[in-house]
Amino acid sequence: MDDMPPETCSCSAVRQAARHLTRLYDEVLAPTGLGLNQYSILAKIHRHGELSVQQLAALLVMDRSTLGHLVRPLQQRELLTIRPSNVDGRKRVLALTPNGGELLGLARPLWETAQGRFEAEFGSAEAADLRVLMRQVTTVDLQPTAAP
Repeated sequence: MDDMPPETCSCSAVRQAARHLTRLYDEVLAPTGLGLNQYSILAKIHRHGELSVQQLAALLVMDRSTLGHLVRPLQQRELLTIRPSNVDGRKRVLALTPNGGELLGLARPLWETAQGRFEAEFGSAEAADLRVLMRQVTTVDLQPTAAP
């Protein structure tokens, strides 16, 4: 541990930690050609089945335009498909392709390596507590209020 004081800005602290962790996962996943964000997209679709763009964005706590930028290369690599919803043609539905499922299967052990490395260094109990705490952060209502 270093002797630097903690950030005074909660957002800066979370973002710095996220960048630090993302670097680890991105490096470990690099042989698959996936970054952590793209891996997360494929994993969520695999876990939940077909999802609308809105549903996936909500699960990832991500805005739709950012999700769109991440999804396009996955579609171009034929790892997922995008089609109009059968229920509402205005909505787009994402589904994993067989290629996407296969690559996810190859990437999963690499992701587990990164996960294990973090837990070994940070502590398994601490990592579990961190995930609970970060989930709580994502559920706090932080809608901006109108300026006085």
